[in-house]
Formats: sequence, structure tokens, C-alpha cells
Amino acid sequence: MEKSIWRNILATCFMVYSVATEAADINLPKNNQRIQRSFINMDLQKPTLTANYELLDANPTLVGTSKYIPGWRTTHKRYSGKEYPMEFWKGGGPDGISNNPNVTNNATNQYIELNAEEASNIYQSICLLPDDSFTWSFDHATRSVASEQAEFYIGKVNGRTVSKVMSIGLSPTHTTTKTWANTGKKIFSLAGVIAQAGKYEFIFEARTYNNITYGNFIDNVNVQLRPAIEFSASSGVVLESDIGKTHSVDFNIVGNVKQDLTVKFIIDNSSISNAAILGKDYELYQVNLINGTEQLTPITVNSINGNYSFDYVIKYNPLLDYDNGVVVKGLVIKVKNNEIIDGDKVIPFGLDSIQSGGAVITSTGELCGNTPVSSFNYLIQDDDTDLSITKTLNEKAPLPEDTVSYDLILENKARGIASNVILKDVLISNLIKNSTTQLTCTAIENEGTTATCPAFTSATDAASQLFSTAGLALGNVPGKAKFKFTLSNLKVSASDTGTGENKGYVANQAEVSTTSNDINLDNNNAIAKNLYAAKNDLLNTDASKTGTGLFVIDNNGQPLWTKSSQENKAYFPLSIKNEATLAQDYQLYASSTAIAPTLSTGSYSTLVKSGINSFTSGLKIEFYKADEAQCKMGLNTQQITQLNVAANTVAQVCAVVTVSPSVTATTNIWFAIESLQSGLGDVILDAVIPPAQKRLLELTNDQSAQVGVGGTYVFLHRLTNYGVADETKVKVSLNAVNGKDGFLYTLFVDKNGNDMLDATDTLLSDLETELSHIIRPNQSVTLLIKAEAPATATNGMNSQVKLIVKPDNTGKEIALVDLMNTDLITVSPNQLKILKSQLKVENCDMPDKSAVMNATYTVQNENLKPNQCLIYRILVKNMGNAPLSNVVINDMYPAYTQPWKSGTVLPMTSSGEAVEDNASRVKTTFVELLPQQQESLYFGIKLN
Repeated sequence: MEKSIWRNILATCFMVYSVATEAADINLPKNNQRIQRSFINMDLQKPTLTANYELLDANPTLVGTSKYIPGWRTTHKRYSGKEYPMEFWKGGGPDGISNNPNVTNNATNQYIELNAEEASNIYQSICLLPDDSFTWSFDHATRSVASEQAEFYIGKVNGRTVSKVMSIGLSPTHTTTKTWANTGKKIFSLAGVIAQAGKYEFIFEARTYNNITYGNFIDNVNVQLRPAIEFSASSGVVLESDIGKTHSVDFNIVGNVKQDLTVKFIIDNSSISNAAILGKDYELYQVNLINGTEQLTPITVNSINGNYSFDYVIKYNPLLDYDNGVVVKGLVIKVKNNEIIDGDKVIPFGLDSIQSGGAVITSTGELCGNTPVSSFNYLIQDDDTDLSITKTLNEKAPLPEDTVSYDLILENKARGIASNVILKDVLISNLIKNSTTQLTCTAIENEGTTATCPAFTSATDAASQLFSTAGLALGNVPGKAKFKFTLSNLKVSASDTGTGENKGYVANQAEVSTTSNDINLDNNNAIAKNLYAAKNDLLNTDASKTGTGLFVIDNNGQPLWTKSSQENKAYFPLSIKNEATLAQDYQLYASSTAIAPTLSTGSYSTLVKSGINSFTSGLKIEFYKADEAQCKMGLNTQQITQLNVAANTVAQVCAVVTVSPSVTATTNIWFAIESLQSGLGDVILDAVIPPAQKRLLELTNDQSAQVGVGGTYVFLHRLTNYGVADETKVKVSLNAVNGKDGFLYTLFVDKNGNDMLDATDTLLSDLETELSHIIRPNQSVTLLIKAEAPATATNGMNSQVKLIVKPDNTGKEIALVDLMNTDLITVSPNQLKILKSQLKVENCDMPDKSAVMNATYTVQNENLKPNQCLIYRILVKNMGNAPLSNVVINDMYPAYTQPWKSGTVLPMTSSGEAVEDNASRVKTTFVELLPQQQESLYFGIKLN
């Protein structure tokens, strides 16, 4: 063994590596614990002796001193002040040992005598694996007799107690003393020797000797175990955008390395669901200090799963301490940035279980036999993210000097992490912050994930940073994270200080940014602009009864303006004054009950919505866009429910009041406006005087129908009291117009109110009969006429019957005339049946035509409240045996209602025919009805 050349090799290598610019492999840090996989100080040249003989101490506590013995230990008993005495010789020693032919410079050559002061041993602790195999050899010399012999074996040492596991071999046979011989290179396999990995001792022990304190010299031990390898960590992270540089896949190697070593790797993409794609997401390279950066081309193992294998060659560096562990840093990747949100990707690196290059996979840590880190998942973090910020003012109608708050919703719409997120806020106009302004955070569940809010020193400190130039640092925001930040204790300025486009607004801007690649910057800013409070004045156009000024509602509890109705109509021209610097949309209200402001003091207020109740009977009120001159009889402009008023202008609207005959006393009307932008409003109280008429009965209506020979049909008529007093002693009768033509007519009262003739209904006399009902105002009585064609009738024969109603005028100031309806019945094979039914829709929401047609309708009367809706269904069915052509259906919208269309769903037919709708009536035509075919017309109403 030519020990003397090492100094020259080290110097040469140092010159090569010192000029390298690429990243180099490094020794494991001193504080890293690791196993021992190679013999240390095999030539016994450390420590350096100054004499030809010295009794040294192998005590490990001497580490760092000049007498420390690297690697070697002994079980020799304590002797001469040495805890673990070990006898070192140099050159010929004190007894003239011959030169060792395997050593170049015998004068400085050092070796050890096993028989020190007893027949002892020397050993090193090595981490062994069950499938280990190794080569071994050593030099041995005798001293006093040629028969001296030493044994090399594997054992376990506990203190000074030794237990033998398996002999490796013996020293060579000698024929002379004080001469050297080598065992020759031999192979030893541990197969079947040990069951599992563990720390064992390789022991040299004196077996044969003449004197217990003499003999058995050992030198140049050469045991070649395979070095251990494992990844330095189980995972790593690199940003997708960190391009233009290399990122190392570090792995450790510990053990006997004296030349280049090949390590086999695999990339098993089938083991994960989000595998990175070689060539698309990353590329593989190897970096060494001679050839620089070279691209690796893996071998495809499975093209379907995208599995690869490749070799990496560790370039031997004699400046590194492989025995105590080296971090190999030359296997690297370069990532590619695709600038799309496609989630995180993983490169599943693995150490191939078959390492033909000479390494062995095992833990390189402190404990031999630990589970090795045989895989390394390199996460390519998708930093293509999409941060969005929205901002809303929590107070609908902020008033001057009010304290307000905002909600900021921050969301990472992508699944990749947004790094180094900064949130900023700017008070644009009419807002003031102070020392009590706070920012708090609430995490919101989003797609099954709830992130953790960033930690703040305090809510006030967070707000202070939010308004700073640098902004509030939120750290990294995980993918799909969603936070609600509440910014509170801001104050609205006492007067409008806005300028330019922000004049008239309370404006606040939030901005979010990240060092990650945010692919959509359009949603990184949010501005909440709310109308600065301005006066909205509702007033009458009558100069002496205006109600000018906010919430000048009445005149000492009395209406500002009382108008008489003529021909059941009264007209109120109203003005709306918008004092804001911006246009506003105003909702128009007419309430039967008092509307009050939310605030009892101050110049601005919202409305108490619970006080707004539309008229359900008595009055019908409609608004039209018309000035004072147009607001009169014959008004024909478009009806409205809202009005847009330009900035700093006055607009006019006409309220048309229709008075029902049932109204007998002066009725108050609370008119109100509400800004849809600010929520602020105003109210005035007016009143209407009803007309003098007090009695009104109405009978509806003339009808016609078809029946077959011997068939029957039921006509439905309603007698309604639209007056203000009860009607009693009303007489009814039937009169067959054609005399005795064979048709039979019978009159019934619909007792149970289901609009159908059934067994519970009351049969009236053929003669004039006085109804027992008291018909109260706005109530009605339903009369049913059953018509029956004779069995001898022929097609085309018809008959008429009159229903006559005679009011009782006894003692009445207003005398009512007799009422009459005439019904026509025709015998025809083409019998047409008509049925009207209805469906109450309280929330006025019908999503589509299918929902309309599949709903369950009833013929029962429905009671509606204001702003509730109703759908009418008119079903027509051909009961005959022949097709019918051009069947026309039409109906009227009832009084005190308005058409309800549920978007564009209504009116409609069951088979898609066009429907004429002029806001007062609906009409459609079915081109053909086949025998037994039925179709329906649907239209909706909403109660005012």
C-alpha cells in the first residue's frame, strides 16, 4: 500500500475543485449523526507517533486531541493510566520488526500489537445489512514465535465483554518471526448470518502466542463494504416559476468510496395522481465539477404510466470525507413555467432497489437499521394563482359622521399557493380612519376547505398596516383559501369632500398582490363606491300643500292634500327633488298605513319598511311618468313603479287613484320614495274623498256553450255587491227565451263556494225566489244554471235562458235596476268544455314554463295579500267527435291587480301559441282541437 502518495493527490485535486463554479457535493455537517459503513484509519497512521513505540489510549473521549485514535477501539483492561490501552509501533519498533513489503516507507509506517499487556483485541463498529457481502485482507507479523495467529471475526461488544457471531478468517501462516505476510483478498457474504440490519463489531483478536504480552502485529486492514445511500429528505418544494436555475435532488452517501460510483434511480409516476411530466414540467440534469451541467435522458420503463429509470454517476472527490458522509448535490432539475393554473405536480424520485453500481440503500442516520429514505417527492408548486378581492359597505345608507364598516372577501381561486400576499387599502373619499379602526379575519369554507386566518398582533395594528405604503403582509395564502376581512370603525366625513369622479361618493379601494404568478390581475382591485347622503324630497305640486323638506309628512296630523274623486278617479301630481350630485333611481310607494322614518332626528333617514302596506281593497293606486299638466283625466302615458331623477333636478310623477264604490269615507294615502342607491327616502300624507255613489250590484256574465244530444252543461254566474251596504231580499229567476223547446233549465246556489255543481248545492224554485243570503260589500253569490238538451234534439238546435236578478229597492235612496244575463246552448257533436282554475304563488316566483304546467290548480277561491301572485288556467277541451278549428280563448285582468309575468314566463299556452296581452286582457287562438284534446291558457296577476 503506497501511503506516501496521498499528499500529492490531495493537492492536485484541490487545485481542480477550487476553480469550479458549479454547485459541488459537500460533507455532511458535523452535527449530523450517521452510521459507519467503512473502516476508518485502516493503515493505522493516526495518531502520528514521535517514537518507535507508544502505549496509547483508545478512549473515545480524547477526540480532538493529538493522541486520539480514529476508528479503532479495544476491550483491553485498564493499564498504566490508560483506560483502553492500545500498543502502537513504528518502523522496526523496539524489537527490530522487518520491513513490510506492502509499505513504501517503512520508517514512518505504523502498526499495532494485539498482545499488549494481555491477549486482547482491536475492533471497529460497522452497520451491517442481512444481504451484505464484502472483500477483506490485512497484514500480519509475528514477534516471539512463528506460530502466532490472530482471528478476524464479526461479534458484539458490550463494554469489555465480547460475544462472537461469525468468524471471517485467520491471519496467514508464518515460518519465521518478525516478518510480514498478507492474507490475500477474500470475499465474505453475510447471507444467512444476521436476520436484520444492525451495528456489529469487526474484531481482530490474538489467538495463538508464546507470551501473553507479545506478538500478533496487525497493519493495512482492507475491508471493502458497499457504501450506504439514501435521500437527504423525503420531499422538497420548488416554485414552478423558479426557472433559469437548477434545483438539486440531494442524497447522502456514507462509506468506502475511492472512485466514481453509479447510483440507479427510478421515477414511478404510477404511484401518484399528480405526476409531473418530463419535458413538459421539468428536465433532468447532472452537475459535476469537470463537465458542468449535462442533461440526463432517462430510459422509459413504462410509456403508459410514464415511468423512467436513469443512472447518476457520483464523481469521486478525494477532498470529501465519504467515510463520515457526503451530501451529493449534482442531481438537479430545471422547472418549466406553463403559466396556467393546473395545480401542483410531483416528481416521485426513487432509489432503484437493484443497485448494480455498488451502493446499498439503507439509513445513513445515527441508528443502524432505521427505515431508509428511499423516495423523494419533489413538489413543483403551481404558483400560477388567481387572487380576487371584493369589497362591500355593510351599512346600506351611511350618513355624515356615521361609523361604518366594510367586508373584504379575499379568495385564492386556484389550488396553488399564493406566496407573500400583501393586502392594502386606500380611503378614496369621504372616509376617515382613527386609532380605533380595526381589521379582523374570518376563514370561510370553500370547496370543502377552510384555511387558517393569518395571525395579527392586534386588530388595530393590522388596520394600521393595511393603510401603510407597504401594506399588510398575509404570508402565503393556500389554494382555495377564502377569508372575510372586516374593516370597522371608519367614519364618514361631515360634508362631501370628494373630488372629480368621486364627488358625491363614499369610496374605498382594496388591493391584493402576490409574488406568485397571478394570471388574472383584473380582480386584484375592488372599489366600494356608495352614494354620499343627499336630500331626497317628495312633495305635492300644490304650492300651499307641498310638504317641502325632508319628512314634512303631514299638516299637524292631517293630510297635506285632500282631493275629491270624480268618476271614481283622483289625480295627485307629485314632485321628486334629487339634491345629490348623481342621478338616483327612486322606488315609489303608496301605503294604506303610516310610513315613518327610521331615525327620529336629523336630515336623512331610511324608511321603516314594515309600515308600508299596499291597498288591497277600496283604492287602486298607479304611478305614471307625467308632469302636472298631464296628470288628469285621459292620462295615457306608461305606468311605472320606479323613476330615475337626474342629479340636482326635480322630476314629476302622477299618482292615479281609482276609488271603489265600497269606499264611503275619506281615505289617507301615505306616498313615499326610496333611493335605490342610498336607501334614503321621504314621505308625505295625502287623502282622497270617495264619490257619492253608495249602491252597486253586478251580475256576470252572458255565456254560450255546446252540448251533445241529451247532454248537459252548467253555466256559472256571480252576483257581486260593489256597494257600501249589505244587500238583502234579492230575488232571482230563470226565463226560457224559446218557451217550451224541450230544453230543461235548473237554478242552484253554489253553497260550498267551489264553483262546481255538486250534491251540497241548493236547488231554487223554478219561480222567482228570494235569496236567503246577505250579500255584504265586496262579496258575491255564485249562481249555477244547469242546462240539459232533449234526447230528441238535432244538431244545430239551440236554446236561450235568461237569469234575472231583482234587487230590493224598498226604503233605499238609490234604486237599482234589474240585472240580466243570457246564456246560449247549442246542440252540436263538437262539444267544447271550458274550465277556469287558479294557483296561488305567495312569493311570486315561477322559474319556467314546465313549472307552470306541472303545478296543481284548484277551482277554489284564493285569498291574496298585497304583493302576492296568482296564476289563472283556462282549460278548453273538445268533448265531441270531430276536430274544432280556430278556438279562441280570452279573459280580463281583475280589478286592483296588475299583470304578473314571472320574468318572461307568463302569459303562455300549453302548446306554445302566441298570446295577445295588452295589460288589461289576454287572448289566444288554438288553430285546431282534435276530439278529446285539451289545451290551456295561463296568465298571472299580482295584487297591488
